[in-house]
Amino acid sequence: MKKVLLGAAVLAASVVWSSAAVSASDQGPLRCLAGMRAALIRGRFSGVIVCSKKNATFTLVGRTTGDKFSIYDYRYRFLPAGGDVMHGGQRVVVFRGSTYVGQYTMSPPPYVIVTMNGTHVVLQPTDTREKVELDFSVQPPGEILVNGEIETFYR
Repeated sequence: MKKVLLGAAVLAASVVWSSAAVSASDQGPLRCLAGMRAALIRGRFSGVIVCSKKNATFTLVGRTTGDKFSIYDYRYRFLPAGGDVMHGGQRVVVFRGSTYVGQYTMSPPPYVIVTMNGTHVVLQPTDTREKVELDFSVQPPGEILVNGEIETFYR
């Protein structure tokens, strides 16, 4: 019986330690992805995670009315392993509380300006006057049309 309890205590201690290790890098002066890196990993975010302040921004655009969803504008660039050309992009990343819900991949250039208006997320390409309003009052729309491209909401 003592071996079982000791084993459980060691397992619990290692889980607590590894959780602290994952989130510790999000709390320091370089707060990777505005402190949301661990939540993205837990939520199985399928994009690249770039923590360099030189090569990425992860900006809280706002929260929908009633704080149901938090919307982030993620812009990044990186050099793939063994690559000679920088890659990059823009994603609109959605959280419910501290839980990653999903994302839309934008197709820049040009970048899309992301703003909030109540329960709506407003997307405006920088090279046109076209605005797209996404209704988040219930849930994120499954598909949107931006810059002539259909973008799908996915994890």
